[in-house]
Amino acid sequence: MGRIGILDESTYNKIAAGEVVERPASVVKELVENSMDAGASAVSVEIKNGGISFIRVVDNGSGMDEDDARLAFERHATSKIKTLDDLYSIRTLGFRGEALTSIAAVSKVELNTRTRENTRGSRIEIHGGKVIDIRPAGCPAGTSITVRELFYNTPARYKFLKKDATEAGHVSDIMNRFALARPDISFKLVNNGVTVLHTPGNSDLKSAIFSVYGSEAARNIAEIDYSDKFIKVWGYAGKPELAKASRNYQSVFVNGRYVKSRLVFSAIDTAYETALMKNRYAFVVLHMELNPMLVDVNVHPTKIEIKFSEEQEIFKSLYHAIVSALQQADGIRQIEIGGGKKDAFRFSGAGSRSSDHVQGAFPPAALRLPERDGSRSAPVEDPCGSPGMAGRPVPGGSRSTGFKEGGHGLDELKASPEEEATGRVSEKQDEDYRAGGAFSAKKIVGQVFSTYIILEGEGELILVDQHAAHERIVFERLKKKFHEKTELSQALLSPPVIRLTDIEIKLLQEEKDFFNSLGFDYEDFGNNSIILRAVPYECALEESGELFLDVLGRVLSAGIRDENRVKVAEDAFYQMACKSAVKANKRLSGDEIKALLEQLDSLDYPFTCPHGRPVAIRFSKNDLERMFKRKL
Repeated sequence: MGRIGILDESTYNKIAAGEVVERPASVVKELVENSMDAGASAVSVEIKNGGISFIRVVDNGSGMDEDDARLAFERHATSKIKTLDDLYSIRTLGFRGEALTSIAAVSKVELNTRTRENTRGSRIEIHGGKVIDIRPAGCPAGTSITVRELFYNTPARYKFLKKDATEAGHVSDIMNRFALARPDISFKLVNNGVTVLHTPGNSDLKSAIFSVYGSEAARNIAEIDYSDKFIKVWGYAGKPELAKASRNYQSVFVNGRYVKSRLVFSAIDTAYETALMKNRYAFVVLHMELNPMLVDVNVHPTKIEIKFSEEQEIFKSLYHAIVSALQQADGIRQIEIGGGKKDAFRFSGAGSRSSDHVQGAFPPAALRLPERDGSRSAPVEDPCGSPGMAGRPVPGGSRSTGFKEGGHGLDELKASPEEEATGRVSEKQDEDYRAGGAFSAKKIVGQVFSTYIILEGEGELILVDQHAAHERIVFERLKKKFHEKTELSQALLSPPVIRLTDIEIKLLQEEKDFFNSLGFDYEDFGNNSIILRAVPYECALEESGELFLDVLGRVLSAGIRDENRVKVAEDAFYQMACKSAVKANKRLSGDEIKALLEQLDSLDYPFTCPHGRPVAIRFSKNDLERMFKRKL
């Protein structure tokens, strides 16, 4: 007698259900996707006990007649595809015909549905995959599905469910994604009788973001609008102050489907690389529209993981779409000062007022909020550090100037006695200077703590961190010259001799062209030593040896491969910029401040240093007046 047998249909269905139904959120996802595919303009979801005991999804979509309602629970019953070729041009969210069968196999399901053409609807009740009752019913046009006692007949699956609050959180997360995927549909989520989400369905994505994440998020986002021959990209990119500690606030949609893709996440991270601090992830709501032939959504039963063809082109398109949005946005961070008995400081949108957000309250379609959380401590001189280089003796050289363009050098232009004493720029200097730009157009009030530049604008006060600002300027100059393959080096009058290890010498011999492209020129000096002839022209000459060792250590740690040379080079430029930028506690003259602001305004993105720290923060006049109790 053979040992191989055929499973009965009930057992097979329960096993297969595990591929689709993992938890209550999986049920909600499949049912809401069916509602969206049915053309619904409003979808309401109600759950109890995290969806374990009760889930109801109601829509006003096309509904089904009695024959279709009967077939809907049969395995692989679908109206979405008919042949294998249809898999390569899928535009619906569901298509394999597994969802209803899988859900019904592990729960008690009741379906009420009616088409608009029919005056009478249908009611079907199924327990554990078995049809209990089918009969006519009076019901509104559309479909209502109630799922009770999930996994009641599969206790092994039931015991893996989490606490009710955890399961409810997963349901809420998937509903938030739907709201962001389809701002033209009004979504409602009720948890144990409490409405926790309600979107207007007015086709305005910013309103949906407001409903899901609140007013602070809606104020601090930049619009994405980009298209090329491969793809159309639209949505919103969060400003750096919205960055979080995980990817939970990154929502990516491909042809309306919420997906996860390493390619897309990599493009987002690369676009924000110099705008965020380490281990922070951008807030992004990203819609991608492209030919379905370029996307494989049939990679996984849940259809959340996808693959692209033309990966390199799509990566470039996403990168440019996000970078363009950030460059066009006002990235100066707003400090809001709350009133009341305790004054509170928090990051918010420019000109905004603190408001408590309750999901369910949404703004009108024409929402136009003005352009976070946390605080900033005193400036850190070297956020990136210098791994492995501490304590190594290095001969020095002469000192270079910090600002070269326009003749404004940090050591060439000295502050006046009045400026040295007060940190304030003379009125005549201020009157003579009115260039356009986010920074240079503002009135220069002076400098405080020899670290922060004070600017006055219309109804606002801006503080600029001189080190972070100059760091961004130096980094962008070095990067630009590297990519343009223009000369980066300046010769050293007193070239230092640096002793190295065997592995360091070997790397320098093998990658001399690469280090030359970074602006370093050196020659073998024998006895495991090199003589450093030139360094990048932006760098402080007196620290040239130390800087070279820092860069060498970073390159050695990262390893140089053909695919990462640009990344390694830019990491080196981060370090060069940090070491070479004007430091805190350095008194600047009026001309030096003007030069710094002019150069800052010439950059595409001047609002953070290369490590993601803010270059400037803004206080509104109204907030200051509330702090001093001039206003309530």
